[in-house]
Amino acid sequence: MTPQLPTPNFQLPNTLRAAAFMMAAAIVCGGAGAQDARPLPVPDILYRAAQENLARAERVAHLYAFKERRTDVHTNPFGRIGTGGTRVFDVYPSATRQLTYRRLIERNGVAVAVQELAEQDREYRARAADVQRRLAAENPDEGQRREADLARVRQRAQRRVDAVVDTLRFRVEGRAVYQGVPAIVVSFTPRPDARPDTREGRTAQKFAGTVWIDEAAAEVMRVEARSIDDISFGFGLVARLGEGTEATLTRRPVERDLWMPTQLTLKGRGRAAVVRTLVIDFAVDWFDYRRLERDEPHPVSLPRNTGPPSHRGQPN
Repeated sequence: MTPQLPTPNFQLPNTLRAAAFMMAAAIVCGGAGAQDARPLPVPDILYRAAQENLARAERVAHLYAFKERRTDVHTNPFGRIGTGGTRVFDVYPSATRQLTYRRLIERNGVAVAVQELAEQDREYRARAADVQRRLAAENPDEGQRREADLARVRQRAQRRVDAVVDTLRFRVEGRAVYQGVPAIVVSFTPRPDARPDTREGRTAQKFAGTVWIDEAAAEVMRVEARSIDDISFGFGLVARLGEGTEATLTRRPVERDLWMPTQLTLKGRGRAAVVRTLVIDFAVDWFDYRRLERDEPHPVSLPRNTGPPSHRGQPN
């Protein structure tokens, strides 16, 4: 990249799924029903059902591999983010975070060479073996380690929900039809007196917006949010996005009654490296969800076909 200017790699995609969960969780607790020609669902019942659906999806997320298409996130000399091309990954999550495997399969529409895929697999297996040896040294009982990992998954999901719910104020606005589906519309704004002490809470505090909940399924379908304050990365030294930054989240059913995030977008303007103008227009798509063959502590079942990646199940 030329000239030699500060060009930080923001690593946003590595945290976007957590952000997506945060946005979805933002609307499933609290709020009073608005006037409507038809009776609205009992708010507490709707919120509890939607919250449980989100928590359930988080609890089993490590059992589902998926593909992720994203734009590389960095600044170029003209102060733009997201102009570095697209990459597609096969992602194999794990309840043990260090064992999650992100397998690069495509760059700018071109399949990664078989030799590079094989090298990625070798590197992952070596890393996984090192992690397992270290974990075994800390606790030789594999069953106990597995239970501890699953407990941490549940605890992280609950902490994210609690952090967001404690930070935002909600209001049921009424009914609407979103893409042909009857939905309950909920607005959210930050609580003026909130003092969040987690990253999720501090991020939620920057946004206000609207959410559509599938009324029959009690599932979050769509979130549209707009920042009401600046959003800082690296204490504002790396980048700062200005008020008015827009974020959207889409969720879809991926297996019978299981819903997962399928797209997150972010658009805004600000400053990069303190002085440079920054424009961001970024999207990440998650698609081709599939259940791993076995409930394993790490995704050792790698794809047997190392040829060009499949394009079935493209995002909507």
